[in-house]
Amino acid sequence: MAKGILMHAATATFDDRPLPVRQWPQMAGRRTLLALGLSLVLSTQVLFQESVFTYFSIGETLHSMGLYFLDILAIAAPMVGAVSWVDSKWPEPGRVRNFALLMALASAVALGTVVSTAAHYGAGPYLPAAYLWGEALRWLLVGGAMTLIYETQRRHERNQQQLHAAELRHKVLDNQMTEARIKMMEAQIEPHFLFNTLATVKRLYRTEPVDGAQMMARLKAYLQAALPQIRHGLPTLASELQLVRTYLEILQVRMGARLDYRIDAPAHGLLIPFPAMLLITLVENAIKHGLNPLPHGGWVEIKVVDLPDRITAEVRDNGVGFQSGAGTSGSGIGLANTRVRLATLYGSDASLVLLQNDPSGVIARVEVAKQAAHVVQAIARPPAHDALLAPIRRKRHPA
Repeated sequence: MAKGILMHAATATFDDRPLPVRQWPQMAGRRTLLALGLSLVLSTQVLFQESVFTYFSIGETLHSMGLYFLDILAIAAPMVGAVSWVDSKWPEPGRVRNFALLMALASAVALGTVVSTAAHYGAGPYLPAAYLWGEALRWLLVGGAMTLIYETQRRHERNQQQLHAAELRHKVLDNQMTEARIKMMEAQIEPHFLFNTLATVKRLYRTEPVDGAQMMARLKAYLQAALPQIRHGLPTLASELQLVRTYLEILQVRMGARLDYRIDAPAHGLLIPFPAMLLITLVENAIKHGLNPLPHGGWVEIKVVDLPDRITAEVRDNGVGFQSGAGTSGSGIGLANTRVRLATLYGSDASLVLLQNDPSGVIARVEVAKQAAHVVQAIARPPAHDALLAPIRRKRHPA
């Protein structure tokens, strides 16, 4: 069901490769806005100095704030550029990246300090070297703290996405195991009627060619309905009923007057997903163990009830019922596999019960919750690989 997804998911990891060229302008724009925003916020400390509005006018205060904003931006912009450059050159976490970040931040702070000092003082005289070293160290600590937060968030995202990839691989493997178990159980249900049908066709062509041709046409219709059911895994209840109808038509030719059947189903609600070959297993069990032991045969009725929260399908017969030694105790391989399939697919949201019919025979009742049926269908038919793995492949570099 998900072999292709498994191959992708098995190798899906946190992608630390450099971003495509087309994404860099967008990222550079976001980081530039970040630098501008942080510089503006930090420059507002001018407004909170004691008696600033007492000795300076609003215009002078805003002018001082603007100059301080440019001083901060002269250091913040190179720092943002330096971190972005390290992202592109050493995306993999480790000592090399850590050392590169430290050297890039130190170089950016030194460049910003030189530019800011030159813009303020021109040819001189300059502030004492100790003061300039102190300012550079202060901004290096601020930039280092912000870079540490960025790296921590980045590594947390990496770990979360690796965990997501592992969970996805586990889910795909679990789905494959479930599918393999179901296919194995379906293969255990021996299609004796196919061999018997072919023998009947051979006999009819010798004695009654017209009936033989009709039998062959019904066998063809059955195979056309059955093969897609097995391949696709979860057909609809309507397609299952069509498969049962063609199956009963074949058996009716073989058994003649010993078999009568009825299918009672509403016109709505039949598009709900339903396990492949499940109803036909119950019908085969009813005929093999219920009607065949009787010389005169009997009838089989398939009745579907569409309830608001669940769908109920019953296979009724007027055969021998739960007679001792009749093989209708419900422990046969077909019924056992049916119960396991329902439990595997739906858990407690589906059930199979066998009841005594009145006055004779057995009622095999299957109930499936509608919500569970649609959930299983969504898992059985997953979205495209790229869409499923999109959370793993999303951008790893926050602004």
